[in-house]
Amino acid sequence: MSEGVNPFSLPAMRRPLPHLAFAAVTIAIAPALLSAQQLQGVKERVFSVSERLGSGGTIRLYARVGDITITEGTGETVDFRAEKDERRGRLEDVGFTVRRDGNDVTICAVYSDDDACDADGFNGRSNRRWNWGRRESLRLTMTVRLPRGARLRTTSGNGDISVNANLAEARVSSGNGRVRVSGVSGRVDASSGNGEVSVDKAGGPVDARSGNGDVTIGTVNGPVNASSGNGDIRVSMDQLTGSEDMEFSSGNGRVEVVVPADFSAEVEANSGNGRITTDFPITSRGKLTPSRLRGTIGNGGRRLRMSTGNGSMEIRKRA
Repeated sequence: MSEGVNPFSLPAMRRPLPHLAFAAVTIAIAPALLSAQQLQGVKERVFSVSERLGSGGTIRLYARVGDITITEGTGETVDFRAEKDERRGRLEDVGFTVRRDGNDVTICAVYSDDDACDADGFNGRSNRRWNWGRRESLRLTMTVRLPRGARLRTTSGNGDISVNANLAEARVSSGNGRVRVSGVSGRVDASSGNGEVSVDKAGGPVDARSGNGDVTIGTVNGPVNASSGNGDIRVSMDQLTGSEDMEFSSGNGRVEVVVPADFSAEVEANSGNGRITTDFPITSRGKLTPSRLRGTIGNGGRRLRMSTGNGSMEIRKRA
């Protein structure tokens, strides 16, 4: 119906029938979308699939809702298993797409009537107001085993994500949930819009962010960048390679950074409400106050920036 037209001013025989028209469109479009996406496991409570991952390949796993647990397997295949919670939603609300592109594999948990997902993630409009609330109530629990040395990209819109595997790199994000990553030999990018983020035993650079939650980085080689809108930041580095700058910031929380004994940097640190302390001798620049620090540790070089709106800050020497 066009906007601004009063349906009661039309002749009775030409008045639109919105409910019948909507039903006809739904019947005509939904099957086409289902077919185009080649959905699997729509009516199954448990769905599983195994796909061989090529050498140096990337596994991409995307889900609107659900917890994801990723561990290291023993072969060359990606072993994926998803279980739907029948008590919260309908089995047919969610299906799965599995795509191969060269050495890479993409698996998506999609809502079966209007979602669209590819190697770049979701690109459909799945949040239509008339049924988004029902869909979001359905929960998924996903477990994945990956080959050693694989590359990972995974996202959950609402759910915890745990990664414990020797991977070449990992990019992990949750819109609402805890994110934990351990054992990755290369670069790690971990984030949560609302939840704690922790990274441990990472061999490459680490970027970790939380909109609301603590960020903890332990036993890594760096360099590291970490931020939280509301939460503490704790970072521990075994050694540092290269000379990249590092930055740690919290809107409201304590910031603690532990670095090797031979650490060198140009330091800029500011606290809106809290003290700044360091185990290292520092050559200061400008005015030095308990909440503001500018100076050089060791031979300088890389820049170390630290800030918090409310909380103390420490630069500690690894024993």
